[in-house]
Order: sequence, then C-alpha cells, then structure tokens
Amino acid sequence: MANTNKVLDFSKIQDEVLSSTRKVWLASLGVVATVEEEGQNLFGELVERGEKVETRAKKSWTKTRKDLATTSDEITDEVSGRVDQMTGKLDSRVSEVLQRLGVPSSNQIEELTDRVEKLTGQVERLSSRQNEAAAPTAAKKPAAKKPAAKKPAAKTKAA
Repeated sequence: MANTNKVLDFSKIQDEVLSSTRKVWLASLGVVATVEEEGQNLFGELVERGEKVETRAKKSWTKTRKDLATTSDEITDEVSGRVDQMTGKLDSRVSEVLQRLGVPSSNQIEELTDRVEKLTGQVERLSSRQNEAAAPTAAKKPAAKKPAAKKPAAKTKAA
C-alpha cells in the first residue's frame, strides 16, 4: 500500500500541477484579453483627453494672440501719439528759432509772392498804357534828320 499511496500522491500532485498550470494559462489569457479591451478603452480615453487638451490650447493660444494684438495696438497708438507730440514740439521750437533769426515763414513768403505778382501785373498794365499813349504822338512827329557826315580833311603833301 505504500506504493499505492505514493502513486496516488504523485497522481494527485500531477493533477494539482496541471490544474495550477491551466489556471496560470487561463489567467494569462485573461490578462491578454483585459489588456486588449482596456488598451482599446485606454487608447480611446487618451484620444479624448488629447482632444480636450488641444481645444484648451487652441483657446488659450487664440486668447494670447488677441491679447498680444491688443497690446501691440495700444503700444503703437502710444508711440504714435508721443511721436506726434515730439514732432509738434520740434516744429514749434524750429519756428521760434527761425523767427529769432529773421527768416520769414512759408506763409509770409506766400503773401509776399502774391503781392509781387499783383504789383507785376499792375506794372505791366501801366507800361502797356504808356506805350499806347506814346505811339500816336510818335506817329505825328516828322522823322528827325541826321546831320550830314563831315568830309575828312585833305591831306597835305610834304615837300
């Protein structure tokens, strides 16, 4: 009976090993199935999360771009305003210096040019009136005679 107990024990151990091996095999298959299912689910979840992050990033980027554009416009307006101020001050100071030096302004030069043009027109009208008045009197007077040319003195011969 001792042998029979040993065979039964060996057979029992063999059955337990086979049963355990089968359980390990089934557990491995379960792991593979779970990883496959969960992997697909996990992949889907990761895609959804990625889409959400991308949407937030786009919104953030759009807001940042708008903020930068607004800030840029504000800075441009500020700089433009300051340049205009400085230009005005510079123009004013240059005008003051030119006045101190006695240099006429462009308005003064334009006024003088207009006055010269008016005076030139008046002079031309007066000149044409004088020429018209002088023309009839010149036609009435007889032409002045030219004096006769003198004959050259005769040359004397030296003896």
